[in-house]
Amino acid sequence: MLFNLSFFKTSLITAIPYIPVTLALAVVPLIFGLFFGIIIATVRIYRVPVLSEIFHFFVTFYSGIPNMVALLLFNLIYITRFTPVENGGLIVVLIVFTLDRVVYLSETIRSAYLSVPKGQYEAAYSVGMTELQTLRKIIIPQMIPVALPSMTSHIVGAIKNTSIVMVVGVYDVLNSALKPCMDTYSFIEGYIAAAVIFWVINAFVEFVFSKFEKKLKNKKNGEKSHV
Repeated sequence: MLFNLSFFKTSLITAIPYIPVTLALAVVPLIFGLFFGIIIATVRIYRVPVLSEIFHFFVTFYSGIPNMVALLLFNLIYITRFTPVENGGLIVVLIVFTLDRVVYLSETIRSAYLSVPKGQYEAAYSVGMTELQTLRKIIIPQMIPVALPSMTSHIVGAIKNTSIVMVVGVYDVLNSALKPCMDTYSFIEGYIAAAVIFWVINAFVEFVFSKFEKKLKNKKNGEKSHV
């Protein structure tokens, strides 16, 4: 099958207006995922009775469920148990993606916290710092560089993951890029157009975070040189 540049341009033009939808499907779950992920990670780190066991089970259980399976399952529950509403499919997608981000971001935060040597806490307490001051001034600044590469991967993965929403009838970049293909019966151009858009978005995200990570490293090196 020959590549048709005209079909490619049509798919590209059709898909571009849906970039905000794709970004929203990635960013909104990330925001809520980060918020609840911090709560879950904190509860598990400090081993809060009962809650830590519940969250541990939830993280272990949900991390083993593929997003596609969760999306189909939640959508089936929605259409069979609830009265359908406008943008109901979109709500289902946001819930599924948010739960996924909560699981993985909580583990990222917890791992970053545990990577800080215990001696850092002891040194901070020895000079009279409170636990809150220790977290804000000592622990969190050391956690960020550790968590940042993983956070970047989560963001890129979240953006790419939006392509599965077609199974519940939600239109994003991929689904909209394939719209013109229904008339031309040539889908290769649509898939390539979607791939180009996803690549540009993710390349930009990786570029921004790599600059931020480099800035943090330079700042850390500068602080060490002044010691």
